[in-house]
Amino acid sequence: MEDLDVNLAPTLAPFIVWLAAREPDDHVRRRHLSIVEHYLVWTGDSADHRRDRFTADLVERGTRREHVAAALDRFEEYTSARG
Repeated sequence: MEDLDVNLAPTLAPFIVWLAAREPDDHVRRRHLSIVEHYLVWTGDSADHRRDRFTADLVERGTRREHVAAALDRFEEYTSARG
């Protein structure tokens, strides 16, 4: 995640403080933080990065790369036609 140019500190720092006051279990806090950080990076990417990472994620789960590309291309065509 370090290669992405996303500054998460302004969002994560207050969340960490808030979470520490509500969740006593350190393991759970770390897990929550990891998931939220991943979520923020995922939603903060440029469209190209988001597509590449989404494709890689599905391919790792067994979906064929060309199927992902075809579906996303079709969706892009749909959204472009809508304006």
